Amino acid sequence: MMRETIAKLADQNVRRAIGLHFEAFVNDAFQVVRWSAMVGFAQFLAARYPKPLFSLLYWCLASLLFGYIASRFLLRPEIRIFPTGASRWQRFVQSAFNFLLCIVLFLGLLSAIAAVTNGIAEHRFAQ
Repeated sequence: MMRETIAKLADQNVRRAIGLHFEAFVNDAFQVVRWSAMVGFAQFLAARYPKPLFSLLYWCLASLLFGYIASRFLLRPEIRIFPTGASRWQRFVQSAFNFLLCIVLFLGLLSAIAAVTNGIAEHRFAQ
């Protein structure tokens, strides 16, 4: 078992495939972190300077973040809950599940952004 794994890892094609998958994951993670930083800064501005423009900027950037997350889960291969060749209603349920997952991840991310932004604001303005 271990020898087979080492032999696979010694193969240049396998290492290249692993590298490409890792690079794609890191790229997606970086994009989410970058969008989150932009949304957090817009939220900070909206909280610090309560003007409609900053609030509009926050919600526009947050909707773009949601669009990016949705593109990861809906436009790319979905997370499967039914086997390949599922019926029409099963594919619909699978798409609905993936959309619900996008919403949950987005709300969790917005909650984390709000917590970080509030922590930064408290630290910054406590001095």
